[in-house]
Amino acid sequence: MTDEKIINYASFGWRLLAYILDAIILQLMQIIVIVPFLFSLGFDFVDVPFDWESYERYDDLFFKELELWIDQVRPLIIAGLITQTLYFSLLESSYLQASLGKLVFGIKVGDQQGARLDFLYCLVRNMSKFLSSLIFMIGYLMALVTKNKQALHDLIAGSYVVRSMPDSDPH
Repeated sequence: MTDEKIINYASFGWRLLAYILDAIILQLMQIIVIVPFLFSLGFDFVDVPFDWESYERYDDLFFKELELWIDQVRPLIIAGLITQTLYFSLLESSYLQASLGKLVFGIKVGDQQGARLDFLYCLVRNMSKFLSSLIFMIGYLMALVTKNKQALHDLIAGSYVVRSMPDSDPH
């Protein structure tokens, strides 16, 4: 009998489920906290999507109006990116080692020994998610094929995502 500890790396499926729950939480935060905060600061932005279908051609008028629309939603996009990065970084570097979505599914983020990551490592990890999302989300999909189920942002930050519960895994 061997004393080797078997590490149960969280599968792509469990990580995706956790992220979906986190996305719902972040969306609620945006509706309840961020939008009113931006309004209180005097930001005036549109609350409707850009109407692509109302243009017959992509001419100068189209690009001018698209630029105006982007200028109006930019504060919300930036606030959302900052909130998302801080949400994950603060929670994953805390004693919980997990976002709220990860907690629900028994998933934790840590170093190779399972120890808690410093805030800076979590910040790097979560800022690197931008790279993971480039080119058809290949950086995220790497968790399907890498030995320790690491996505690109995990490899960059030296992080591992483990599941404390036995796997009845949704691959």
